[in-house]
Amino acid sequence: MDATAELQRSPDFWFEDGTIVLQAGNVLYRVYRGWLASRSTVFHDTFSIPQPTEETDLIEGCPVVQIHDAAQDFGRFLKALHNHGSYKTCPVSNLSELTSVLSLSDKYDVPTLRDAMISILFDLYPTTLAEWDARTGPLGYTARRFDPVGVLNIAVKMNIPSILPVVMYEICCHLGLDEIVGVQPRQLRILDVDYKQRCMIGSSAFVEARRKSLSYLRRDEGQAECEDPAACDAERLRWLGIDLDDENASPLHDGNATSWDAFGLCDTCLATAKAKWSSTRQALWDDLPNIFDLGTWKELLV
Repeated sequence: MDATAELQRSPDFWFEDGTIVLQAGNVLYRVYRGWLASRSTVFHDTFSIPQPTEETDLIEGCPVVQIHDAAQDFGRFLKALHNHGSYKTCPVSNLSELTSVLSLSDKYDVPTLRDAMISILFDLYPTTLAEWDARTGPLGYTARRFDPVGVLNIAVKMNIPSILPVVMYEICCHLGLDEIVGVQPRQLRILDVDYKQRCMIGSSAFVEARRKSLSYLRRDEGQAECEDPAACDAERLRWLGIDLDDENASPLHDGNATSWDAFGLCDTCLATAKAKWSSTRQALWDDLPNIFDLGTWKELLV
């Protein structure tokens, strides 16, 4: 902190009847000592240490405790802590806020708040294909393109292994290889070299996986008899052209295959295509941890 910086009272957390003042950076927070101690074992222990009266700084009669966190992070933490359990929408609005709250709820040992932040990550990066297909994201939360990089960094740091396969999948499919290996600003950079290498390998693996994901457009030998082979093959070629024009398509998401009513195959070929598409996606999902050398889903969920 700049010693010459002017101290400011937090506009959100300055309670006139508060009993203690916390200082993070140049921002002061007047809050309730007992309330904070009841929610955090770290604050409970800190406040239990007797302070020499003659050496204690006072502001409006309240002792001042220095908090060695960025003011922005600590303000976000206090806001989530005060609102936890009472909000109707997501307690954080983006990954930056979530990272602040998750890190400090771990640092100050507030397990319920930490679990709430992790549950948001579980919603965004689920562990089953059914949950992946049904996910909508928490109400009030805005996701951004480079978010998976930040989530990977925090998941490695905080030891949240079960979300890693999906997070790394999204990095590989939605960021170019140059963005994965390139020199990005720190907040957009994969910090762990080992995980960066795993993402590089995964990017190559998903090129082949993308090819396999289109196998539902092929009429295989031995499938049930087609009602009109010429018409169905022409429709498959039309569908393939649309699919290849989809720059956002990835092995687990195919914009065409989610609109089966528009796929003009005969009933027999359509049923076969749906079954093949589903089995190919499930096989890839099951293999995601292995692609990144993370073990198995079962091991990650222990």
